[in-house]
Amino acid sequence: MKLTIGTAVYNLDEPFLREHIEGIARQLTDETELLLIDDCSTNNSGAICREYAEQYDRIRYINMGENGGLSAVRNRTIAEAAGEWIFFADGDDLLSDHFVETALAFSDAPQDIIILERLKFVDKKPDEQPCRVTALNELPAEAGRSLSISCLCLDQTITRQLGLPSRAFYHAAWGALYRKAFLVENGLLFPVGQKKAQDSVFNTKVYYCARRIAHLPYVMYFYRNNPGGITRRYSANLPDIFAMLIGHFETCIAAYYPGDDEVRRRFNNQRIMSIVMDMMRLNIFHKDNPKSKAERKEDFLRFIDSEPYKSAIAGFDPKQSDRFEWLLVVSLIRKKRFATLDRFVGNDKAFRLLSGAYKRLKKRP
Repeated sequence: MKLTIGTAVYNLDEPFLREHIEGIARQLTDETELLLIDDCSTNNSGAICREYAEQYDRIRYINMGENGGLSAVRNRTIAEAAGEWIFFADGDDLLSDHFVETALAFSDAPQDIIILERLKFVDKKPDEQPCRVTALNELPAEAGRSLSISCLCLDQTITRQLGLPSRAFYHAAWGALYRKAFLVENGLLFPVGQKKAQDSVFNTKVYYCARRIAHLPYVMYFYRNNPGGITRRYSANLPDIFAMLIGHFETCIAAYYPGDDEVRRRFNNQRIMSIVMDMMRLNIFHKDNPKSKAERKEDFLRFIDSEPYKSAIAGFDPKQSDRFEWLLVVSLIRKKRFATLDRFVGNDKAFRLLSGAYKRLKKRP
């Protein structure tokens, strides 16, 4: 078995899930398998998966038994995979119509990881052509450390330094093919219980351990940009989720980058500030937050005066992060302008327009 595609399934919309499975099913060969791993869905997602598993020999349905979260599903994929290579997919996204043939064409490559490319779409998957690439682009030996730091710090500048295009979104689990033996030998698993950015924690460790990494310059994955997706929903327990996340990252820093002031600076300026932005957007100022304005103001003031957020806000340098679009929000946070933030941060469209305008203004010479 050369390739295992492991799809995470939990309460997905039926049309999205069927389109995902059928797009893979028609590509499967004797050297490939599809694992549909259901995290105890409460809708008909499990029944849909069982239907396809009964129809196709190369599709296996696995029910987790109890809801464990995405990390637990990914770890089950690693344990169950029969293929030499593993690809982690989300059940509402789509793979290239040429995914399997392309992956098999490079299945004898000696790399630990092969970074792929992705495109976003809303309603209809973009047209595509078969892969014409005949050789992988092997990255330099030091690339693993750079990619690890990029995942840790959410640092986009590293991508450009390595010559990778923005379509090579290696922070996500679906951004690469992973050699199973490499993951198993190094004990590389996803952080169970972590509900956001678990892929970044995993890949911080993965790329640090990797010795040979290559890039396949071909779009293999199509990410569904769902307006109602989890990345835009209100989350009441976001402070606890982020506290756990920072703990995971601090463990990585202690293990891989102890005493490295440059990594710490990047981590505060990028990763911690991205958490600040998400707290503003998905919690304090989200339109679905049921708390009163007075309660939300108390939460706002308490959050921005707590560490590590207070220091990151005070020291934020957009020139060192290339995130000029954060400048307006940071400026208002520093001035504690709750009312102004309340008017536009929860409005996703207004937030993007104003932040973009501020970014262009500040970047003028």
